Amino acid sequence: MTSAVAADSRWATTSAQKPGVADKPVWSIAVSPTHPAVMLAATQGHGVLRSDDSGATWTSVIPTVQNAWVVRFDPQQPLTAYAGSQSDGFFKSTDEGKTWTPQDAGLTNPDIRAIDAGTALIVVGTPQGVFYSNDAALTWHSLGLSNLSISSVGLLPRANGTTIFAGADNGSAAGYLAKTDDLSGSWTVVKGNFPPDAIVAAIAVASAPSGGTDPPVLAGTSAGLFRSDDRGNTWNAVGGLPSGDFNLALFNPANPDQIYVASDADQGNGGVFRSLDRGASWNSLGTGLPSKPRVTALAIQPQSPLQVVASVWNPTTDVVGTYRIADPAAAVAGASPSASASAAPSVAASGHASSFSFAPTRRSSAPINYEPYAAAAGVLFALLIVILARRWRMRREDRRTYAP
Repeated sequence: MTSAVAADSRWATTSAQKPGVADKPVWSIAVSPTHPAVMLAATQGHGVLRSDDSGATWTSVIPTVQNAWVVRFDPQQPLTAYAGSQSDGFFKSTDEGKTWTPQDAGLTNPDIRAIDAGTALIVVGTPQGVFYSNDAALTWHSLGLSNLSISSVGLLPRANGTTIFAGADNGSAAGYLAKTDDLSGSWTVVKGNFPPDAIVAAIAVASAPSGGTDPPVLAGTSAGLFRSDDRGNTWNAVGGLPSGDFNLALFNPANPDQIYVASDADQGNGGVFRSLDRGASWNSLGTGLPSKPRVTALAIQPQSPLQVVASVWNPTTDVVGTYRIADPAAAVAGASPSASASAAPSVAASGHASSFSFAPTRRSSAPINYEPYAAAAGVLFALLIVILARRWRMRREDRRTYAP
């Protein structure tokens, strides 16, 4: 499959995680909503890393942790961040990731694989089900699904509570995606058009409605990308993407119509893909990623233009890289998007009826500003008047001098 070019630009690498030491796989990246240059990374081997210069330099911030799965900023408290380690439990920071405190009271498994946070509620996924905290992570309580290894969680607010989604990668013949509307521990396995045998690697919830009355929800699975617009009651496969798994999904916080997804497929279908129209059409974002990239982490920096950050890993060569690219067509909170990407031929996506389409270049529809031309014309006209007046005075003087 030929890759479309987005924004006529290439992915650029960030700096090494630790100078003189090989980079380690990155499983999660989080960007501060208050200071977009502040980034956190959960790695396999270097623990939790922090950068305050968009990845130009990195610092290890939890000395006791070597392997981490997930990092996340709290959307309600922008300076608060969370980290889930592979064997050392849950950590919390209240200074934008500079310092961390372990907070594990009530957790029966120190392997924290997924984190999501909402209003007064934090939910984590572990190899022994879901746990929640409603006291700022001071104490944790089991929310059930203890027979499932939970790889993803998502919170969708509602008028009188929260709908909680949990995705698993093993443990249940009934299905790997479940949801609940309370904290009773009673879950409903998602059925309908959702494939019962697909593991769920990612759950993304939009910050606002997009084409419906409720914010949409995405589920990245081993059988493709699925979307629900009715709080998870029904699901539909998202077309226009390569066939295979999708392990990462993000809504643009500034515009829920704009979606970013990634795949770690090793059959040539991996990479980062972007839609600006609710998933109706997609394009491969940029060029410059390694061949057949396995994307392991994905994040958005709300700068102007918006920046997309992705980490890739080749398990055969053990080569790791973190890259970033500008997406001028995307919306940015508090700013207008720049000109869109230039046109490129549409590319058929294998396994789906729809195809990749590339957004044509936006051209400004604003009227032409004639003020500079009018000012210049006024200066020329004034100069012409001065010249004519001078010539008239000279002719008058000549007549007086040479009059008979």
